[in-house]
Amino acid sequence: MKTILVVLLLSASQALAGETAQFLKIGVGARAVGMGGAYTAVGEDLTSMAWNPAGLAGMEKREVAAMYANLVAETHYSFMGYGHPTKYGTFGAGLMYLGQGSLDGRDAQGRADGGFTASDMALGLSYAAKVLPRLGMGINAKFVRVNVGSDTGYSAAFDLGSKYDLGKFGPGGLSAGLAVQNLGPGITLLDQSSQLPLTLATGLGYRLPFGLTVGLDYRNRPHSGSSEVSLGTELAVGSQIGLRLGYASTHGLISGAYKTSELMGLAAGLGIKAYGMNLDYSMTPFGGLGNSHRISLGAKW
Repeated sequence: MKTILVVLLLSASQALAGETAQFLKIGVGARAVGMGGAYTAVGEDLTSMAWNPAGLAGMEKREVAAMYANLVAETHYSFMGYGHPTKYGTFGAGLMYLGQGSLDGRDAQGRADGGFTASDMALGLSYAAKVLPRLGMGINAKFVRVNVGSDTGYSAAFDLGSKYDLGKFGPGGLSAGLAVQNLGPGITLLDQSSQLPLTLATGLGYRLPFGLTVGLDYRNRPHSGSSEVSLGTELAVGSQIGLRLGYASTHGLISGAYKTSELMGLAAGLGIKAYGMNLDYSMTPFGGLGNSHRISLGAKW
């Protein structure tokens, strides 16, 4: 029963807004989600490809990363990726997958009509580079697949991003980011054509010298007529531990679901770095269905 409720939550906004591939809104990376999704101007790691591909321009080492998110019940979300900086810029690739387990089918009279599965996948190839000493720009090309039972739809999309280092501002350093996500044609599924969740995102990042980072993002989705604001903080304890807390005005960028309580906008997380590796964890409330948990593991060399 919980799995069916999750599927309804994940697809309700799609039905109302005429959008498909809602999984493209779900946050990638335990660090970013632990900061409430305020990552457009903050991220400089591999998972930046899912928020603002220009963040990849700040990578100085090769990086591999993986994430597993237990959204609730049998619904899970995964990411795997690799980034490689060169003198020509940073190249990256990533795979995102949302699986919703086995679901019970019903006919028009509500009677059991066999089972089916639902899953979504996106494969992305990214490139980013510093076009000016303080300005990075990036692009992400994605192949998108949406599957419900025996019906499958396909599309392609692009993400474009920029990130600018504004330099010293008061006691800390200020950066600004801008990204356009999911530019592409819609998907025809179950005899209905729907648009991808086009997203316009802008953000600010502020790093203080005592290890505190603050992020503020605003996102607008023209096709659904919705918008959201997210605020996140990260406090570095020494060079190995990071404590995170964030809040999003809607819950879509964290779990892809409708927000049914104010607590669903909260996020918290913890990160540990050692020997070129990082382990990150985040937790977000999922209303009456429980909590969503993410674990990310990465390595740089």
